[in-house]
Amino acid sequence: MFNSKWSNFLEESKEDSSRVAKIVLFDNENKVLFLKRTDYVEKFKGEWDLPGGHAHVGEDIIKALRREVREETQLSFKTPEKIKQIDNITFYKAKFDGGKIKLSKEHSEFLFRNVEKIKNPDKFERIAQEAIKND
Repeated sequence: MFNSKWSNFLEESKEDSSRVAKIVLFDNENKVLFLKRTDYVEKFKGEWDLPGGHAHVGEDIIKALRREVREETQLSFKTPEKIKQIDNITFYKAKFDGGKIKLSKEHSEFLFRNVEKIKNPDKFERIAQEAIKND
């Protein structure tokens, strides 16, 4: 049996597909979790993002979403609901189950925002606002 370090390595070595899953993750106050990307990642350095990422080839998209959120934050969440599809990105929404956030090396900061009060939302804030309206 592999120890957890080996299974993490094997998981990371799987080939990514072009499918991406992102989640609008709500806390108990209906605020949305955003993660700030570090300089470690090539794409979108320093930008705020929703949790999520690429599915591996052959991986179920919900399993990929749960894996990515766990890798990025150590959080789990309740059953997600699909809210939107834009090209190869599927957006979901869910309440998080609690726990303490521990960021991966991909992100440097996190915050929970009340997106209903944002006057000039960026692309992910707009998607979060849509998720709230569709509740």
